[in-house]
Amino acid sequence: MTRRLTRREALSAAGALALGGCLDGDRGRDRGFWDDPPSLDTAGASAAVEAPVPDRPRLVPVSIDSRASAAFADRVDRLLDPIPDPLTAERLPNGAIREQIAAGRDDARDAVPTPGESLTPLARAERFATARGRAATAVGTWAAVTTEGDPRGVTERVGTVRNRIGEMRDDLPGTASSPLAGAAVYGPIERWLDVASRRDLVGSTGVADGADPLRTGEAVGDVERVQSQIEAGRHLRDRYRESLSEPRAVGAPLRAAAERVGAAIGDRLRELHEDENDPIGLRGSPGMDAFLDDRPVARDAPSVSLLSRVTHRTFEDLRFDPVPVGDYTPDHPATALTRTALAGVRLRALDDLAGLIEDGETLFPEDADAVEDAREDAVRSVDRLVTSANPLARWLGGRFRPLFAEPDDALEASSPEARRAAEAFAAYRWIELIGDEADPVLASVGDAVESRGG
Repeated sequence: MTRRLTRREALSAAGALALGGCLDGDRGRDRGFWDDPPSLDTAGASAAVEAPVPDRPRLVPVSIDSRASAAFADRVDRLLDPIPDPLTAERLPNGAIREQIAAGRDDARDAVPTPGESLTPLARAERFATARGRAATAVGTWAAVTTEGDPRGVTERVGTVRNRIGEMRDDLPGTASSPLAGAAVYGPIERWLDVASRRDLVGSTGVADGADPLRTGEAVGDVERVQSQIEAGRHLRDRYRESLSEPRAVGAPLRAAAERVGAAIGDRLRELHEDENDPIGLRGSPGMDAFLDDRPVARDAPSVSLLSRVTHRTFEDLRFDPVPVGDYTPDHPATALTRTALAGVRLRALDDLAGLIEDGETLFPEDADAVEDAREDAVRSVDRLVTSANPLARWLGGRFRPLFAEPDDALEASSPEARRAAEAFAAYRWIELIGDEADPVLASVGDAVESRGG
């Protein structure tokens, strides 16, 4: 992940002097971009969002069968059964808690996917987990404020769920049709377990005596949601393994591929941190200025603001993601490869964006048509990934799809504010950049897999 030469590095000292303040004049340093921005007619910019975002890719080639789906839906109903319906003030005088329980019950029922609903297997599993978590939160809260139930009896004990996470983690990734198929199938399931261990259940000892009823409900809901993910993950794992005609062990090639991309990431991080070798320090953000040799545009220009945001997001994830940098070896090889590939793509795209800024690019659109063109390019870039035959490409495309939500919302007005339109334009350009930078990372992963006989 070697940084390419920048434009400024190609300039002679005499040429830089001749340019004088043009590269970094008053507007670049002393004045804000939005103090006197270029004019932009945003009429018609909302037409840019008419083209749909690519569909969520299917990563798991087997579905949640009807019996399991019915069991998940029945679990939601059984969880909610103890809550009186309607829940009146006579039964629960505290209006705030009563409304919270009623809303949670309704949200749980709404989250249950219908049998005919068009969802990928992972999306269906996530909906069931959301529904069960909300139902358990509602009934856990109810049990905490009434003598009719015990919050500890709503779901499994935290220790039991942690043990199940450990048992399932030891059994993954298992066999797959190919290493990259294994990354796409098992990566999201491993991610559920990883997040549950590091965030959802960390420090939790279950329901505490005398705890706030709302917090009690949330604690119960977290445990139930994780339990649902374990059950769904186990179900999809088993069905996938049963579908394989030529199962292959994929753990070793997945680790090798993650380590190859991780080594390149480590090299780039040491450059950004000026040869820092502390593994924790390497994962911290060096700040956006570490990517720039020069900044001839204002710090609040759309391009620079974008660089600041995506740098923060990249390193916020890198702090906790299982990316093999230095001597660190992740426990989850499938999710390690997916998250390492994502980090590699982002870092390459950050260098690209920095290069645009160094070339004086503000990412301010010329007109509404430019915004529409940028979104179309972004859609094509993501669509190419989500429809790829490469399972890891589809996984990356699935990660990039949600990035359309915020800029699309900004353009919903018939004539959005110029600043919001410019920020949307910049966001679409970022999506295109990361889509394009997926190719070299995927090629590196493919080479590593091939070298291990994948």
